[in-house]
Amino acid sequence: MQLKKLILSFLTLLFCLLPNEAISQKQINLDVDNDLYFDRDFYYSSGIFLTLMTPNAKNDKSSLNKLKIGQLIYTPSMRYESDPNKYDYPYSGYLYLEYQKQKKLTNYSSYSLGGQIGITGDASLARGMQNLYHDLVLNLPHLKWESQMPQELQLNFSASYFKGFNIKDNISITSELYSRLGTYQMMSGLEVGLFIGDLSWFGFSDNFIINGDSKFSFFIGTKQEYFIHDFKLEGSLFNDKANLVMKSNNFRNIFLVGFKKNFKDLQILTSYNSMSKDTNNQRTKRHPFLKISLTYNLK
Repeated sequence: MQLKKLILSFLTLLFCLLPNEAISQKQINLDVDNDLYFDRDFYYSSGIFLTLMTPNAKNDKSSLNKLKIGQLIYTPSMRYESDPNKYDYPYSGYLYLEYQKQKKLTNYSSYSLGGQIGITGDASLARGMQNLYHDLVLNLPHLKWESQMPQELQLNFSASYFKGFNIKDNISITSELYSRLGTYQMMSGLEVGLFIGDLSWFGFSDNFIINGDSKFSFFIGTKQEYFIHDFKLEGSLFNDKANLVMKSNNFRNIFLVGFKKNFKDLQILTSYNSMSKDTNNQRTKRHPFLKISLTYNLK
């Protein structure tokens, strides 16, 4: 009951923070991450994110409010093993709601600040979502989800700064510094890459700048990250409720390559991502997943 009150209070606060103009939402975005395209279904197994993006004021394209709901699913590679001591990754689910404020500084730079509230364990709906997908689409037996990370309320804050450096027409070097601080994760990272296209709509970073006319864009880059704490592997900083924990790798990286196609009111983004190990227990050196992102401009 207490959890429901906290979530309801946070939702009320979020909608109070949104400006009156949020009624005429400017954009809606759906991101889907999955590793099934590469004959995998473990480690970072799935990510689904739905985001509403609205200008801070009518006809203001320099400041953006984002309200996002997301779900993350992680599983071991030995999916039907009943002994958790043989797992190479804990079962873990995370369902969250996030509010983010983004400000465009120049045509090639912006920053963002955000807050996130979420829940782990059965309340994240990860086990039910994955087993339902296995039932309806893959026709596979249910996964056991033994010793999954416990149900706990999570609170996180985030900040990022994006900067693009134009080399010549439609060719740029991009960079983004980002950090997350809270009970779910404490980490910082740097993303750098080569971008071919119009930077006024840069869709490979979480930092959206909403003026783009580019029909086609291409990006190749890397994320270099340092983790201080990661709940999905280590459990809580404040208790030992987790039945199965693993040592988290502090240094991690992701290599990504992707493209974006821009239509009249629709942007389609696809990127290939290759992740280094979150923990040395993992059997494979790298883990791939595909991101498919659809963004629609609302009237």
